[in-house]
Formats: sequence, structure tokens, C-alpha cells
Amino acid sequence: MPNSLLSRIPVDQLPEDLRRLHESSIAVAGDGDRLEIFGNHPALYRWYQGNFYGSIFQNGQGDMVVETKWKELIRLKLSLTNGCFVCNAHNVPAALAAGYSQAQIDAMGDAESPLFSAQEQAVLALGEVFAITNGDGALTPELYARLSAFFSDAQILELGFVATILSGWTKLIFAYDMVTRECPINSPERALAPSEVHVR
Repeated sequence: MPNSLLSRIPVDQLPEDLRRLHESSIAVAGDGDRLEIFGNHPALYRWYQGNFYGSIFQNGQGDMVVETKWKELIRLKLSLTNGCFVCNAHNVPAALAAGYSQAQIDAMGDAESPLFSAQEQAVLALGEVFAITNGDGALTPELYARLSAFFSDAQILELGFVATILSGWTKLIFAYDMVTRECPINSPERALAPSEVHVR
């Protein structure tokens, strides 16, 4: 269980919208700790849900240029790499709903797996660039060429922006100990397929 130094707001004192999200997160992942902590500053969580997820990730205002399925792919790549149990509990079903197979999800650790199309492989490779485990990640000429075979520069920017927000969010919730984590990032278990990783 997370052991944040930040105070928690009792669930019955959370604003209604955060209370509903807390109930949903408990149902999906058995963990609503981050919502109790964000009860200290609900506006921040509302920005993340509404502006990032509502407008950018899910294209709620219609002015984004990347289909949500590619954002789902890079999001799952990041959460599996970074090892956030709560994120994975939400992101695996979302990736399945977006059309990715369980076999593909289990192969996420290998961005070059033949289970993925060349376009999917390029997006997964971009995800590796933005993982919090990769301090030296960069868009190389080779990766840019792979991506630009399928995406415009505007789309590559959008994918990178989405990955940046997601990785920054992961850093925040890990640094402030707001969520249950899977195996430590550098442990041998991190190489296991998602279905084999156990919560610690």
C-alpha cells in the first residue's frame, strides 16, 4: 500500500467527482490512494482528467491529430515499462478495447516483436524514449524516419507530448508515493510479461 507523506482526505469528504473516480479506481485496481491525496487540491486532478485526458488524449475538442488507439499503445508501453500497478490495471483493458490483443500486450517488452506492425513498432520505440527508466532517450534520425513513414511532424509532436505528460505524471505519483507499484524498475521481474508480474 502507498505510504505518502502527504495527507489524505477521507473519502466521504472528497468532492463528488473525485469520490466517483475513487470508487471506480477501487473497482478496477483496488487502489484509490492518489484520489484521497489529490483531495487536497482537486483542481489539479480535474485539469489532468479534463484537459489532458478529455481534450488531448481522447480528443474531446476535436483539434488533435493522432487517433486515440496510438495514444493507448504508447500509454500502455509506458505504464508497463514504468511499473505502475494502478495504471496497468486501467490501461490493459483500455488497450484491449482499442483493438490490441492480449498476445501483443504480453509482448510489449519487445518493441520489435513480429506481433506488431511496423507502425506499432515505431510507436513502441518512441514510448521507450519517454520511459522514466530512460534518462538519455532521444528522437534519433533512425526513429524519426520510422515514425515519419506513418505520421506527420504534427502527429509525432502530439505523440511525444502525450508521452511527456504521462511520464511526468508517473514521476509525480511515484515520487510522492501515491500508488501501488509493481516490481522495482531495475529488478529481474520487470522483464516478465504483464500477466506474470505480481504486485509487491
